[in-house]
Formats: sequence, C-alpha cells, structure tokens
Amino acid sequence: MAEAIVSHAVNKLEDLMRGDAESLYGMNDDIRWLKRELKKLLGFLRDGNAKQKQDAEVKSWIENVRDVTHGVEDLVDNYLFRASRFPHSFSSIHSRHSFFKKVDEIKHKINGLLAQRLALGLVNLGANRYITDQIVDPEARSRQCVYVDGDDDVSTSIVGFGEERKAIISQLTSSGDQLLVLSLVGIHGIGKTTLARSVYQSPEIKRTFIARAWIFVTKHCTVIDVLKNIIKELVMIPKKIKGQTLSERSKCIIDEKKEDYNLERWSEKDIKVALHELIKIKGKCLIIMDDVRSKELWERIKTSFVTTDNGSRVLLTTRSVEVGKHVGPNRAAHELRLLNENESRLLFLKKVYPEEIVHEFMVDLKEAGEELLRICGGLPMHLVLLGSLLSRKAKTVGVWSKVLETLSFQFNDILCFCYDELPLELKNCFLYIVAFEEGSEVKASQLKRLWMAESLVLDKEGNQERDTKANRYLVELSKRSLVQVTKRKYNGDPSRVRVHRLLQELCGKLSKENNFLNVEGRCSKQADHPTVITARRVAFHGVIPNTYFDPLSSNLTTPSLRTFMCFGSSNLQHRLGQYLEGLRLLTVIDVEGEKRVTTLPSEISNLIHLRYLRWIVHSNQGVKFLPSLENLHYLQTLATNATITIEDGLGGLKSIRCLTHAKCGLLVAKQLIKLTQLKRLKITLNEAVILNPFEKQRALESLSLFGEEGSIPMEAFTVFPALHKLKIYGILADSKPLPAHTSFPQGLTKLTLAYSCLTKDPMPTLEKLPNLMILSLEDKAYDGKYMVCSEAGFPQLLRLVLKKLEKLEDWEVGNGAMKRLRSLVIEGCRKLKMLPEGLQQINSLKEIKLIQMGNMVVIE
Repeated sequence: MAEAIVSHAVNKLEDLMRGDAESLYGMNDDIRWLKRELKKLLGFLRDGNAKQKQDAEVKSWIENVRDVTHGVEDLVDNYLFRASRFPHSFSSIHSRHSFFKKVDEIKHKINGLLAQRLALGLVNLGANRYITDQIVDPEARSRQCVYVDGDDDVSTSIVGFGEERKAIISQLTSSGDQLLVLSLVGIHGIGKTTLARSVYQSPEIKRTFIARAWIFVTKHCTVIDVLKNIIKELVMIPKKIKGQTLSERSKCIIDEKKEDYNLERWSEKDIKVALHELIKIKGKCLIIMDDVRSKELWERIKTSFVTTDNGSRVLLTTRSVEVGKHVGPNRAAHELRLLNENESRLLFLKKVYPEEIVHEFMVDLKEAGEELLRICGGLPMHLVLLGSLLSRKAKTVGVWSKVLETLSFQFNDILCFCYDELPLELKNCFLYIVAFEEGSEVKASQLKRLWMAESLVLDKEGNQERDTKANRYLVELSKRSLVQVTKRKYNGDPSRVRVHRLLQELCGKLSKENNFLNVEGRCSKQADHPTVITARRVAFHGVIPNTYFDPLSSNLTTPSLRTFMCFGSSNLQHRLGQYLEGLRLLTVIDVEGEKRVTTLPSEISNLIHLRYLRWIVHSNQGVKFLPSLENLHYLQTLATNATITIEDGLGGLKSIRCLTHAKCGLLVAKQLIKLTQLKRLKITLNEAVILNPFEKQRALESLSLFGEEGSIPMEAFTVFPALHKLKIYGILADSKPLPAHTSFPQGLTKLTLAYSCLTKDPMPTLEKLPNLMILSLEDKAYDGKYMVCSEAGFPQLLRLVLKKLEKLEDWEVGNGAMKRLRSLVIEGCRKLKMLPEGLQQINSLKEIKLIQMGNMVVIE
C-alpha cells in the first residue's frame, strides 16, 4: 500500500512539473529534488513489503516513508495555495522562509530514510509498474464485440450450478397466484449473487414477470431503505397502469421515490401500503433481495407481499441457513455446495484462458495447477480471482511456481495476494471504490472522473489521454475479476460496476490502515462524539451526527483532507461552510442525498485545488445558487442534478472537462468557448445562441442540449468535429429540417432527438451517418405519419429506440437496412399499424420490445 501512496505522490509532482514553470512560484528545483528522491524510496519499498511481516523495524520504516510522503504532498499543496491566494504578500523571500524551512526538514527526513534502508538491508527491486502489453486494448476488442444494452459478465461464471439454476427458474415460473418465497443459502464467495443474477436475467424469467426488482441489502440497510428501493426499481418499469388507481397517499410516495427524493415524512406503514398497492397494480412481479441477514427484517417486509395474490415471487440470498429456512418454510432452501475437483478445474481454466476453450492443464503446468486448485478449496470466488490473475501472466512453470511460493508466504490469502499483484497505478484506483456504499452499482463515468481528479490516472502519455487510460484501468480491474461489470455500453465498455462484499471489506481495511480513505457508516443518532478520523479522504454513508461539524468538538477538521464525500445524508447543516473553510486542500466534493443545502457554501470559491464538484440535491427545488467559480482553475468536473444558472466565472475554468446541468444564455455561451478542455457538456439554453464560434473547440465528445422553444441552433449538429454523442431536447430554431448528413460529425456514434417536432422524415439523413450505432427518436422527435429506412441504410446501427412518435402510422425497412441491428425498442407509438416486414431479413436482431402499443405485448 505504501508503494501506491509514494507512486501517487510522484505522479502528482510530475504533473506539476509538466505545467507552467511560473505556476510553481520558485519551487521548481525543490519539486524536482523531492520527485527524484521519492522515486528512490519507491524502488526499495517492494523489498520492504516482502520483509515487513517478519521485521518490525522494516514495518516502521515503511510507515515513516508513507508519513513523509504525505508531508511532501501537504507542503507542496499548501505552498501553492498560499502563493495563489495571496500572491502579493507571498512574493518576497522573507514571506516564503517558513516554507523553505519545512522543505529542508523533509529533505532531512528523506535522507535519513535512505540511509536507514542500508542498515535494514533493503535492496532496490524497482516498482511494480504497468506492463503495457499485458493490458488488452478495450477499444480494439469492442470493435469485434457487440453488446445489447444491459449485458453483463454473469453468464461466464456459472459452473457447477446448472441444475440448481433450472430448479429455481422452474419454481419461480410455476403456476399459481399465491406468493412464493425461495431462498438461496451459502457461505461468502460461493456464488449466491452470481447464480441469482443469472436467474434474474434468464429469458424465461423476463417472459414470465411483468416487472422485476433487484435489491442489495447492505449491512446498514433499514426496513424503510429496502422498501423504498423496491418501489424505486418497480416504478422504473415502463408499464402504463390501466383500470386501477393508487390511493392519493401511495401515489405521492411512489411519485417522490421515482424522482429519487428521500421520503422522510412517510412512515414505514405508509410505504408498505404504497408498495403493496404498486405490486397489485403492476401485476406479476419478481423481487430478488440479495444478502438478507436477519429473520426480523424479512418479517417486517413480507406484509407488503403476502396478500397480493397475482403470482408474484420473491427470491432471497443469505449466508444464514436459519434465515433461509425461515423465509420459505414450505420449500427447502437451495443450499449451495463447494465445487468438486472437475468443476473447480473447469471454472479455473475458463478464467485463465478467457479467449479459449481449455479443459485440462498443459502437462508442464499440471502439478502447479492442481496445487493452486487445492488452495482454492472449491470456492468459486477464489477460483475466479486466482484464474483471472493468472490470465494476465505468462503461462510458464516458473511464473506459476512463483505464485505458489508467494501464496504460501501469505498463508494462502488469495484476496490479499490478488491486490498485492496489482500494478501500482491500479492499487489506489481499486481502493477508491470503498467510498461507495457496500454492494452498490457504481457508475463507471463517475468513478473514472474521480480517479482523474485525484491524479490517480497519469496525464497524457504519448497520444493517450487520461480518459482513455482511466477506461483501460477499469477494464483491467474487470479482467482480474476485482470488479464485476454489471452493465456495459453498446461498444463493450463498462457502464456500471460493483465489488464483492469481501473485496470491499479488504479495501476498507487497507484504506483505513494507511489513511487513504475512511468510510463512516450510518452512525447512531445518539452518538455524542464523532469517530476520530485522520484519513486524507472521508466518505459518509447515511446520517452524520451534528458534532462532526461542531468546531469545538469535532475531530474531523484536519487541514490535510483532500476528499469529502457524502451519500444518503439528509442533515448537512449550513455550518458546513465554516467547516469547508479550513479544508483548503480539498480536491473532491461529492455530495448526494442532501435536501436542505440548496445553496452551495460560498467557501467553495476559495478551494483552489478543487478538481471535482458534484452536488446532487434530492428535493423539488434542486440547487438554486452556485458560488463564483473564477478561482477554481483546476476544476475538471462540475455536476448537479438540477438546472442552475451560471452568470459569470466560467471563463477561468481552463481545466474543466465535464460540465452538466448548467442553464445559460448568450453571455455564458461566449464564455464556454474558452473551455478548450471540455469533453462533456450538458446545458439548457434559455435563449437562442449562435454556436459557430465553437468550431475552435476540438475536444468536445459528448453534448446534451436542452432548449426552450426555438432555442436549439442548427449549428449544434455541425460545429463539433470530435463529437461522439449528441442529445438534442427541444425544437430547432426556425423549425428547420435536419442538415445534410455530410454536415454532421462523421465520428458520431450515439444520437438522441426529443421534442424536435420534425415534419420531414429524418431517416434519409440519419441513415447515411457512417458510424452511428445507437439512435433514439423520442417524445415527438418526428411528427410525420411515414418513415422509411432505405436499402443498405444505417450500416453500423446496433440499437434503435422509437418512443412516443404519436403520429407515426407506417414504417418501411428496405432490404439490407440496419444489417447489424441487435436491439429494437418501440414504445408509445400507438398508431403504428404493424412491424415492417424488412425486419425479418435482419439476422443479427436479438431483442424486440414493444411497450404501450395498444393491444400489443412485450416480445423478447
């Protein structure tokens, strides 16, 4: 872990040195010296890590290296803060004397550590850096693979439980209207979640159930949490409710949860009634509750299900045999066993050789391979982790024997071994996932932006930019099975990921021991004093005791804090601003769930190191005011969940790459031109804006425009040459038709049009875009009656969505059109008479969904 911390510090210093020399305010030589000497220490840490378990002095030396590295980061960042905020008073040598004195002290400590390593006998083994040719290019692979939206990696890991899977599916799809509850029981890592997910995604289950909900029951989940999450999952199902109505109270609860509000004002009884009504109206539902820990939780929840009598089913996974037998007393619990020798070998080799079909070890690897299987002990999680790790190494006797030797030295701790074997660049990236709530699905885009803001991803290296490298890091973690991809994008890139509970616990333990990131769970409201936190990053889950923000009693006000994250809280107080005032080194602020603080603290304006600001407010009002941003020159990501009006200060955000939910007019549009690093932009236009000056902006890859009537300029389709994704919500200026296909960015892969009210069929234009893979025409995007996809049109299209085109009556698909189409979704096009016959010629078509189409039903 210390290796990763030192490596991270070296990366940050290298980033500083790549910038403008004047921005270092006279510290150039000192930063160069610190970087060089920290690199020396990095080389000795690998040997130190191997010896620290047997030598207390070596362990102490490593801790001192970690502490001095943190000291280097604090010193440099404090220096830059003072120099930037108070340039006049900080310009003289005298005013900087105290800082240079601290530099000398740190240099003395580093020299002492280098001398001490001689006495400890540590040798320079070099750092475990990236081996570039080991990392598979995800983009090259995605060109050969096509994914329907929602695909994940579950099916590849099902070995040994085929009969169990069939039995569960058979029971869940059996006839009968009475509620049926099944349980899946087994120890950690045996594959309960993987098997349940495979059942959940099976075609038989999708055909049988009108609505499905997957709920992960975390350690700190309350009954109300579980109930709210089930409601949220079910209301996302696009099925119109006919003939029945909800009670006013239940309708209010469900509407609020659909918009992701907190529901604090509703009692457990109210929410149970709302869920019960929702299930009865929805029809036959499947609810899977993953990792239920107690009988009491189920007893309080089941009243929402028991009298629905519409064929609904519940499947629970649990580690407790007692819980499993209790929830389904009339059915035997499905108890999962360890894999036998043959099954273990099959799963292991499946992971070692992911691109091949191999059933036996090669002769020279047989002895080492059988010993590795013995160490795994038939536990699927161990087999998957160790097999995935070996897939990234050479298949030689020497390498496998070295793995056996290291495992023996680590007492066969496979989880720790797989973490230790990570390249340095990935260790901190993996640990960062502990910031998110246990078992939650994490948005890949959010995680990658956090990595970049924290400088965990190196800057441009050759022709490879941070965004690309961040994606490669995430793909590598998934190939090592340390993260599971639960949802992929159309091109195969991860869209959402999650981490197994045991790996999350390992991350939490390592993070806390090394002051990397501390997680505070759902604290008791009766807590009088906060936990002492010395971490440089902190993430809160749930309610935060008021004492955390009391300057007289809080132990949290550490000036070294870099990251403040808060998820699911509803009691951040206005004095948060006073608290932030002392955290001048903050790099990341990520708040989600707070509903009272709709005006962001003005103190944020002075956090000059801030690179990531995300503030999601769960209230009808949303964020009403954003402070001045003109001092935040390093800000890369600015995101809220509500439309905010920005009046000034944008021009200074030279480093920003992601700006979402900004409302602007002509004044701000002119300032946006200056943001040359911007890659993702999501804005609302409240007046007509001319975008032609944006032609100089070559970096923008994703653009979402929301406009009031007639405010969407035609240039939105033409002036961004690097654009891959484009979303247009609103009527085009002067109600013009689409421009010629040659005017569109030729690299465009994803296009969404909504509320455009086009009167001319857009297909003759759009079908000529050479790289378009996903097309969505939604909510009156087209107001005509006829639509034609010509012969050989849409050569790369994978997914087509037609939603609420209320006047569409006839659709023709020519021979050879959309020849690669995999997924077709048609929703709310009630006047469409029939599906075009041309669809029968598309051999690649795997999924057709018809939703709210009069008397038509969903076909999958």
